[in-house]
Amino acid sequence: MIYSPRVTISPGAIAENLIGFLSTIVDKYQTFILLSPYAPLLQSTEIQKALQAFYASETKLLIPVKKEFSRIFTGSQKNIRGVLDGESEQALLVETQSFQIISSSLIGDGLLRSSAYPLTYELDHDLIEIKSYQDWWVCEKLLNRKRIIFRVIGDVEVGVGHIQRALTLAHEITDHEIRFVCEEKSRVAVAKLAGYDYWMGIYRPEEIEDQILALEPDLVVNDILDTSSNYIKRLRAHNIPVINFEDMGKGAIYSNITINELYDDPTIEGENILWGQEYFFIREEFNDAKPCQFKDKVDSLLLMFGGTDPSDFTRKILRMVKDDCGRKAIKVYVLTGNGYHFIEELEKEIEQITNVEVEYHHSIGVVSHIMEKVQVAISSNGRTAYELAHMNIPSIVLSHHERENTHKFACEKNGHIPMGIYKEVETQEKLMQAFKRLTTDTDYRRQLFDRIQPFRFVKNKKKIMNLINSLLKH
Repeated sequence: MIYSPRVTISPGAIAENLIGFLSTIVDKYQTFILLSPYAPLLQSTEIQKALQAFYASETKLLIPVKKEFSRIFTGSQKNIRGVLDGESEQALLVETQSFQIISSSLIGDGLLRSSAYPLTYELDHDLIEIKSYQDWWVCEKLLNRKRIIFRVIGDVEVGVGHIQRALTLAHEITDHEIRFVCEEKSRVAVAKLAGYDYWMGIYRPEEIEDQILALEPDLVVNDILDTSSNYIKRLRAHNIPVINFEDMGKGAIYSNITINELYDDPTIEGENILWGQEYFFIREEFNDAKPCQFKDKVDSLLLMFGGTDPSDFTRKILRMVKDDCGRKAIKVYVLTGNGYHFIEELEKEIEQITNVEVEYHHSIGVVSHIMEKVQVAISSNGRTAYELAHMNIPSIVLSHHERENTHKFACEKNGHIPMGIYKEVETQEKLMQAFKRLTTDTDYRRQLFDRIQPFRFVKNKKKIMNLINSLLKH
């Protein structure tokens, strides 16, 4: 297709020649659909719906329209307050030239036999007709768009880490269409995604695979933990590229790429599986966060156990450390996520604490600002451990369950103190010993700080985005 601003065609000549041509075939057809080459994003399904409406109305002419909202300038006297406040927009129906449907009875002998009252058919207001170089550029961008489906999970048990990872990637993808799908039971995921302007589909477990295929994706990103081989094979059979995250299931080896960044040691054989911290990427908020500098005295502690904290470590650990923090004048920052279900009980307990300063935040979104203020932390053994490492914060790390306990990044070699899975009496004694040493033994904490300081995870996101783009190109 070539565009030259010097070429001009008379609209009258176009109409005259078109009517002349249609009159030669008018006896063969009852209806004519005239398509404009300047609306390349118009879908065939839209024309089919318009044709159904045309036949149902028994009209002889259908004109598509778009609804546009605008402020009409009249030139009349205006109130200054009204000008500053902005006048109300009016809804206008604007005729488009993307297509027309015409009954053959209106055409004959090279002339229009009669006029007709048109049936208006409303199109999506986002439909673009090429009328300028800018429209041309936008259409090219949209025609090259691919549809990417993020299938995610998020509930009290698995937390919100999968959703956060998917959202971090989705925010980086500006040239393609993003859609999220999840099962009905993932209420935490639904609540988290509802705050973003992404299309979201919620389906029953038995129908979700069919629904994903019906969406005709160009790429599926699964962040649902273990996948089945049948599910991944089914996607691949439809020539759909697949990327899986944190997948130790039978489907992991059948994806194009499986990224298990929370597992440093390979446990599944497969050339398509990428392992370890070099593939872990941080959320956007940490891009500009300032990693902590070492301080000889610990004056602040962070307690943070994921978006849901199903084990309610928050209250258990706060009870353990509050007296020791009071004696050492250590301020305690407590953060809980939007899936935490013990807010009222926690708030009541915090109100009764008088011997130590406790600052509590629930679902604040940006946690890096709090991390910038602390020297040590006690956390769960998920993505939070990596975020704390990125911020130079030596931490005591607890695992909610067996799967989380297989994450081996949180170790003393990497500047963390692992506690394993929580056991009521045993863990309490072990944790308090570690906490007292971490807050009093400056040399020991300095050693952990030096080990944790090299970790930075900002650049890894570009590595993952390159993998995604390579699949989209092929």
